[in-house]
Amino acid sequence: MDADRRLRDSEARLFAHYGLEREEFFVDLAAAGVRLRVQSIGSGPSLVFLHGVSLSSAVWTPWLHEFANYRVLLVDLPGHGLSGPVSCDVRTVRDHSVKLLDAVFDALALDEAAVIGHSLGGMFALWHAASRPGRIRSLTAIGDPAVAFPGVHVRMPLSPMTVPILGTAMLRVPLSRTLYRRLLGQGLSPGAAASASDELVDSLRFAARRPANAATVASLMHAINRFRRPRPASVLSEGERRRITAEPLFCWGADDPFLTPAHVRPAVAEIRSATLEVVPGGHAPWLDSPDSCAELVTDYLAATGFGSAL
Repeated sequence: MDADRRLRDSEARLFAHYGLEREEFFVDLAAAGVRLRVQSIGSGPSLVFLHGVSLSSAVWTPWLHEFANYRVLLVDLPGHGLSGPVSCDVRTVRDHSVKLLDAVFDALALDEAAVIGHSLGGMFALWHAASRPGRIRSLTAIGDPAVAFPGVHVRMPLSPMTVPILGTAMLRVPLSRTLYRRLLGQGLSPGAAASASDELVDSLRFAARRPANAATVASLMHAINRFRRPRPASVLSEGERRRITAEPLFCWGADDPFLTPAHVRPAVAEIRSATLEVVPGGHAPWLDSPDSCAELVTDYLAATGFGSAL
């Protein structure tokens, strides 16, 4: 069975497991030079979900019942899930990510967007909000937004991915469900990994092993990070933080392994009307504390003009 068929079969089981009906479509983004897959669930105000690095949009499925009154738009970022690949460059990765999100919002006919981003997805959204104030009107960053803030430590299992050739080889290794779950525990939290269904673990591990995905993720990790620290250009400066107008919500796991809430508070305070909420859990707190995260996010969405249609 080829990689894409294996991934599609595992995703079909995953969405059935959670009782979710979805529509899949692809958008060709000429400005960003990539073809992306989007999955749409439900109806109501549109929410754009952006996942973290080496994961896929499947990672949100255990939480989506909390957004039953929204139109959830699950985007597979380039080189993730079933989206097309890109080759990332140190000099252009930020500019490309901004153009990418502009193209995504245009393709989805969103003049003003509500974005929920995890890790890499949160960083892309913050980079965009600093560069294009106003288009993202509601921005929820769940977990440390990759290396957008100063003080991040690039830890296992991410640090080896920053090394050319080694990163691609590491990502392409066929891991069993048990070993991949252990890797998730390192990157997210032991609790999140333990709670992940077999269907979710399979969807994520099969997506990561696609050859084009492995090459994209490795080039991305090298573009934004050195081995243990982010590249300086990846980190939002104080001036950039002050330019953000989206009044974002940061939903931060108390035990996030990459950056603690205490260390990030001063930087978050420089963003106008930003809110930092600390919840139990690690780097993917919606898997550790789904109810707490959902209440914070839905209240925030309503306050920013994206309340659900009840």
